Amino acid sequence: MKHHNRNPRARGGRKRQPSRRDPLIGFEADVTIEQIGARGDGIAHVATPDGKSVLIYVDCVLPGDQVRVALRQKRGDGYGAEVVAEIARSSGYNTPRCAHFKECGGCALQHMNDDDYRTWKRDKALVAVQRAGIDPQDAKTLVGDVEISPPASRRRAGFSVHVGATGVFVGFHGRFSHTVLNVPECAVLRPELMAFREAFVMFLEACPPEHARDIKEVFVTLTDSGLDVLIQASNDPDLDMRQDLAEFAEAQNIARLSWKTGDRPDEPVAARHLPVVRFEGVEVAIAPGGFLQATQDGEQALVAAIKSALADIAPKNVADLFCGVGSFTFSLALSGKRRSVTAVESDPRAVELLQYAVGQSGSPVKVVKRDLFRQPLVRDELSSFDLVVFDPPRAGALAQSETLAVDGPEWIIAVSCNPATFSRDMRVLRNGGYEITKVVPVDQFLWSSHLELFAILRRVSAG
Repeated sequence: MKHHNRNPRARGGRKRQPSRRDPLIGFEADVTIEQIGARGDGIAHVATPDGKSVLIYVDCVLPGDQVRVALRQKRGDGYGAEVVAEIARSSGYNTPRCAHFKECGGCALQHMNDDDYRTWKRDKALVAVQRAGIDPQDAKTLVGDVEISPPASRRRAGFSVHVGATGVFVGFHGRFSHTVLNVPECAVLRPELMAFREAFVMFLEACPPEHARDIKEVFVTLTDSGLDVLIQASNDPDLDMRQDLAEFAEAQNIARLSWKTGDRPDEPVAARHLPVVRFEGVEVAIAPGGFLQATQDGEQALVAAIKSALADIAPKNVADLFCGVGSFTFSLALSGKRRSVTAVESDPRAVELLQYAVGQSGSPVKVVKRDLFRQPLVRDELSSFDLVVFDPPRAGALAQSETLAVDGPEWIIAVSCNPATFSRDMRVLRNGGYEITKVVPVDQFLWSSHLELFAILRRVSAG
C-alpha cells in the first residue's frame, strides 16, 4: 500500500455548523402602511421585541391600511412580510379587478383607486427626473400627464406551463413563487390572448403527458395579421405532436406557431401566414417572440409624442438607434415632410425584416446592423445627424449616451423602459451640455410598477 505523509499544517475538516434561524422570521405585529415602494409594495416599520425598528415590505396594501403582518423572509435592508389579518382599509382601496390579484404576481396595484394610481405613476417619473439632477420644482413643470393603456389592451404575454400529476397549468407565477397558477381571466391582456390560453390548456390536456411535460413556456403576440405563438420546450416534438400542433393552429386561426428547444433556434411548426404589424401603413414582419411595444395604445402615445417633437425640431437627417423592427422608424421617415433616417439595430432577424419592409415600401431609410453597447456611434458618424432617437432595452444606453454627450447633435429624443437607467443616461447627457425640455410618462403595464419615459433634450452649451 502506498502511504502519503500528512502535511502537519493541514487543517482538519470543519464540522458544518447548523444554520441559525433568524429570530424575526414569523414575528407578528400590527402596523400602519406608510407608503408604496418602487415595486408597488407597501412599506412600513415594525418595532421588534428588542426595541429596534425594522423596515418591512408588504404586498397588496395601501398607505393608511392597518394590518397585522408576519415577517416571512429577509429582503434587502428589511423583511418581506405577509398580511395575516386586515384591521382597517384606507379610503383609497378599490376592489381588485381580477379574481387572481392576491395570488398572481402579475399586478401589484389593482386595489388602488384610479386617481391615486395615476399620481403614483407620475411620482415615479418625477423621481426619475430628479435623480437625473433636475430640481424638484422644475421636474414638476417638465413631466406631463401619464399616458395609461386601458385594461385588456396588452397584446403580448409569456405564459408559464406546468404539466404534472395535479393537472395542466398555463398562466403566471404566484407572488414570489415558482408555482404556476392557472388564470382563466386576466384584466390586462387582450381577449384574444386569453382565448388562446384556454384553448391551449385543452390542447395540452388531450396530449400524451410525456410530450406535454416538455413544454415550459409559450409566448403569444397579437399582430395585425393574427396570433404569433412561440413554444419553449425541453425536447423536440415528435411527428404526432407536430401534426397535432398544426391542426391546433388551423383550428385556432393562428398565423404562425413555432417551437424552440432549449437554446437552439426556433423552427416553424405551422406557418399559415406571416405575422405582420403596420407602422405608418408599412407592413413589417416580426420574428417569433420578437419585440413589440406592449400595447398599441402605448405605441401610439409614443409615436404621437415623436410627431409633435418633429414639428418643432424639423430635422432632415435622423438616427433611430435600438430601432427593433421599426416601431418609430417609419414615423420618423414618413410623417409630415419625408426625411432621411438611419435605423440601427443589433438583432440580425429584426434587421433583415426591417430591411425587407424598407425595400418594399421605398421609404427613405437605411438599416444598419450594429451592437451599440459595444460599438456606439462616434463623432464622425454623429456629425451627419441633426436628431438622434434612442430606445434601448432595460440596460439603457450608457455607452451611446457618453458619445452623444460629447459629440451629439442639437436634439435628442430618448425613450426608456427603465426609470433607473433613464436617470443615469440623462445625467450623462446633462453633464455634456443637454437640458431636458419635456418628459412624457407612458404606462403600458397597467397596475404594475413598470413605467416608460419619453424625453426631449436640447444642447444648450458645449460639453
